[in-house]
Amino acid sequence: MFSNLDTNGLILISIGLVIRFWVGRRRFRRRNIAGIEVFSSYLTAVAIRFLERFFNLFGFLLIVFGVITVLMRL
Repeated sequence: MFSNLDTNGLILISIGLVIRFWVGRRRFRRRNIAGIEVFSSYLTAVAIRFLERFFNLFGFLLIVFGVITVLMRL
């Protein structure tokens, strides 16, 4: 049976994976036929890249904390 720590850990891992998938999908869809990311302006490029890095790091940290939480049960 799953304990509360296991459930919370799996939820954190799932949310982290969804966030990283979402960021990766946005990056993929923004590429043109040559494989270069296209932005409407420089400010948009800087802002979006900053936010994507932040969300990618946040998703990674959620995955790490989720794994630690699951391993604490062992």
